[in-house]
Amino acid sequence: MVDSRLFYPQGTDKLHQEFLADPLQRVSSVAYASLEELPHTTEGTTCLIVMRSRDLFQWQSHLTLYLQSGGGIVVLEEGPTLAAEPPEHPSIEWYPLAYLTPTRWNFLLRQFFNRLHDRTRTHSNVSKSDEILSELNELGIALSSEKDLDKLLRMIAAKAMKLTNADGCSIYLIEQIPDTPHEQSNYLANKQMRFHSALNLSRDTSQLQEKVLPLDFSTINAYVARTSQSIRIDDVYELHDSNLVWGGREFDEQQFYKTRSMLAVPMCNERGEVLGVIQLINCKIDGDAVLNTEEDVDQIVVPFSDYHMRLMESLASQATVAVRNASLLESIQILFDGFINASVKAIESRDPTTSGHSSRVATLTVALAETVSSLSEGRFADISYNPDQFNTIRYASLLHDFGKIGVREKVLVKSKKLYPEEQQAVMDRFRLIRMATELQYTRKQLNYLLEESQENSLQQVELTQQEMNERLLQLDDQLKFIIRCNEPTVLDQGGFDQLQVIAAQTFPHPSTGLPVSYLSADEAASLSVPKGSLNQRDRDEIESHVTHTYNFLRIIPWSEHLEDVPDIAYAHHEKMNGKGYPRKLSGDEIPLQSKMMTIADIYDALTAWDRPYKKAMPAERALKILGFEAKDNHIDPELLEIFIGARLYDLVKRPEVQH
Repeated sequence: MVDSRLFYPQGTDKLHQEFLADPLQRVSSVAYASLEELPHTTEGTTCLIVMRSRDLFQWQSHLTLYLQSGGGIVVLEEGPTLAAEPPEHPSIEWYPLAYLTPTRWNFLLRQFFNRLHDRTRTHSNVSKSDEILSELNELGIALSSEKDLDKLLRMIAAKAMKLTNADGCSIYLIEQIPDTPHEQSNYLANKQMRFHSALNLSRDTSQLQEKVLPLDFSTINAYVARTSQSIRIDDVYELHDSNLVWGGREFDEQQFYKTRSMLAVPMCNERGEVLGVIQLINCKIDGDAVLNTEEDVDQIVVPFSDYHMRLMESLASQATVAVRNASLLESIQILFDGFINASVKAIESRDPTTSGHSSRVATLTVALAETVSSLSEGRFADISYNPDQFNTIRYASLLHDFGKIGVREKVLVKSKKLYPEEQQAVMDRFRLIRMATELQYTRKQLNYLLEESQENSLQQVELTQQEMNERLLQLDDQLKFIIRCNEPTVLDQGGFDQLQVIAAQTFPHPSTGLPVSYLSADEAASLSVPKGSLNQRDRDEIESHVTHTYNFLRIIPWSEHLEDVPDIAYAHHEKMNGKGYPRKLSGDEIPLQSKMMTIADIYDALTAWDRPYKKAMPAERALKILGFEAKDNHIDPELLEIFIGARLYDLVKRPEVQH
């Protein structure tokens, strides 16, 4: 029943009040108010103010808000005719007091109250419809922009609860049973239902685990999925259909909860295929009420209406599109991640000794980016990366060495200064030198025996043998020195001079007689590398992998939010002082993400335990070397400080061997 209230502004004289007192006995309540404190009609209440015409014109500016709230005004004109042209407004009535009788007044008053009530109710319904349409429109916009499936499902559940005053909402999605074939004629033949997301205003559902349910006809949700029909139940524990069971008994018992009313609607695509089910429980008179006890359920919970069902079916259609889009994006993401991982495996298959390097660099770089993004003060306080930007960093880190696919394999796996075939050639040459030396001295001995007396010849042969042994021992020492120089260790200055002496020596080739150097110019240059195993030609080829990486990555049609991947990977060997490669960038010319990757790349290269040509360096020593790199203005010192302070290097700690 509508509460009808009548108000008299101060100033209405005693005669008017007495005249109008009798008819007002049937009005629910009578109150008195000044125009300065005008009442405002509320839902379920219709307010009416009675005043004289001169009061209306005096207080007209104060009545605007009151009329907008749905109230009405009766203006009494004391003269036989209207003193002024009345303002046109559907909620203002003008009555000449001279022609009013109590009976007529009562009739007119009742009619006006009814019109006001109908107008207020219509306005309320329109406002409610506008509000719901606005909610659905906002939901559609939000759903179309959300890519994370879990967040999307929680958003759908929250909005469904708000629109229907439901206490709880659960969402179930249909998925394919692994390793089962699809049947063209039966979409659900190889499907199962997965409980994905649940919200409840009265209970904590954060610990509920995802679970898989069979798509039979026994439970309500499975029935909705099978039939593509909505179901509305007033009391789930008093189901009239004996073939259906309420599947939420376990939740009710564990949470000391009581489910009563329920509404379940299917999420169908344009082909009529069910993608999921939205289930609402316990429609409440007051949407904000909390159901603590079973008595609360008895007093607050009501059945869902047909209107709620239609509203949820509309929401379900929006949710279906959003969930399908999110699922497609997730599938594309999985496919793309598979491509990235396959690319990384392709890199590592050419150089198995660096297996895991790209993944470890990605782990360290993303962790450093997350740490930097969380800082609230200092140089990086304004840096904040979103999920797409973290993905960009991850992809760039995983693919930073992809260009090595364009580098010769023997260069990638070169563990000594000479390639194996070069080392073998040197050893064969020294074997040949040794044979030539032995042959040379043997000929001398024969000549002595043939040309000298026996006494002199034996003496000369003995001296020649001694000289040959010394020469052969010298050759052996030279070869041992070359083998030592071939190791990728630091070569002292004296070693360079000795190599030059050896390289300058020649011997006559046995077949041609032409002089041949002990070491070729390329061999001498490679053995003279002061540190590591790569000569300049090798190093140039290795360094070219960065450009190969960039050229490869830039032909990929990256989406807008991943378009920086090529540039970040391109700069991971640049140095702060401009002495890096390939573009000699310096300082702020280098992307911040690349500076992070540089630290991760150097650290992993120093500490990697899977390189056969070097031992893994302890973390403490690797960090010291990084410190020297920062002092030499090769890497960003502040990023290194964050890297060390957060102990991010522990993320790639070598697993301990179990004995």
